[in-house]
Amino acid sequence: MRKYPFLLVALLCTGALNAQKFGPYEGPLQSFRKWYAGNNPDSIYGMFNTQMKGAVGADNWRHVFVQIKEAVGDLEAFDLDAGNMGGYNRFAAAGSKHSLMLLLVIDSNLHIAGLFNRPGKSTKTVYHTNYKIAVPGGELYGELLTPAPDAGQKPPVALIIAGSGPTDRDGNNPLGVKAAPYRMLSESLQKNGIATYRYDKRFIGESANIKGRMDTLRIEDYIDDAVKCIQRLRADGRFSRVIVIGHSEGALIGVVAAREGHADGYISLAGAGASAEVVLRRQFAQMGLSRAGVDSALGNLEKGQEIYYKSWASYDPAKEIVKLKIPVLIIQGLTDLQVQREDAERLKSAAPKSSLVFIDSMNHVLKDAPTDRARNVATYENEQLPLNKKLVDTVVAFVKRN
Repeated sequence: MRKYPFLLVALLCTGALNAQKFGPYEGPLQSFRKWYAGNNPDSIYGMFNTQMKGAVGADNWRHVFVQIKEAVGDLEAFDLDAGNMGGYNRFAAAGSKHSLMLLLVIDSNLHIAGLFNRPGKSTKTVYHTNYKIAVPGGELYGELLTPAPDAGQKPPVALIIAGSGPTDRDGNNPLGVKAAPYRMLSESLQKNGIATYRYDKRFIGESANIKGRMDTLRIEDYIDDAVKCIQRLRADGRFSRVIVIGHSEGALIGVVAAREGHADGYISLAGAGASAEVVLRRQFAQMGLSRAGVDSALGNLEKGQEIYYKSWASYDPAKEIVKLKIPVLIIQGLTDLQVQREDAERLKSAAPKSSLVFIDSMNHVLKDAPTDRARNVATYENEQLPLNKKLVDTVVAFVKRN
């Protein structure tokens, strides 16, 4: 769920969630605000610690800086955000657009160790949190949509799991994705008699204040959270069965969680068919890097996000999907710039009893889009575009059939 490769979005979320007295941190904070206001990303890059530099890269940072500033606007003064933990210190500044705050993580050497966004106090995003699920460290905040009662019949409920990076329950993130595909899918399913639950992942959106450190996050944490959601929905007496829908990286999280949480069905939306290393090598190559450049970029990523990357790379989606003993649907759009036809074919080959549906004109944010890259990417910012109709029809038919 991103304009640039998903690893870059995820990397902006590195760092622990900590803070203490300003003290010696006042200088770096003032420098950051000055260079932020003066549109000087290179000077800010010079403040990054070694891990951040290796993980993000100067050229990518320049692109991301523009997106952050467009989303956040001018910065107000930084304030304390949380308590000190492990030598990291977190500060928050409200943006002039009021929908987002910018959080800055500074290490004990006064270098930037993490930089990410979260909704501000007067966020323009309209959330309807009516269902919270307890997980280690706090609660996941989300929205449960249920259809109108149907003569006492219990509807099925679909759990929608978001893709990588700071992607919220609606399928948006502060780095240029405003297409709201998950909210639109949820509303479409509700109209067709299917309940849905979608939630903000830990450290994202209204779930941002879950206790813990983002720099120790593993993909197993996301899997465990999804299992908790499945178990809670299964225990809710209003629903007949639970179907897991995972999108992009959420498809990998979902395939493991569906098995561990004993879901009744599983849908992969634009799910990768290979391990993280294979996928990242392909995406780096698509950026125009040489083989040596790909090796270097992957090595920098391992250094910058060692814990999360190693946990993520230990899973092969094709080896996980074969373990499922429940109905499986694989959906892949053929104008997707990030996940390809062969990914879906590999998943289908591993799980021959699954159903595979290709959608000719659907891209990664589940909208109709051409193959032209610029026009395709433009749909990522357009909430007015409807979801691909075949997608909705296919999901509805699968859920009602299973």
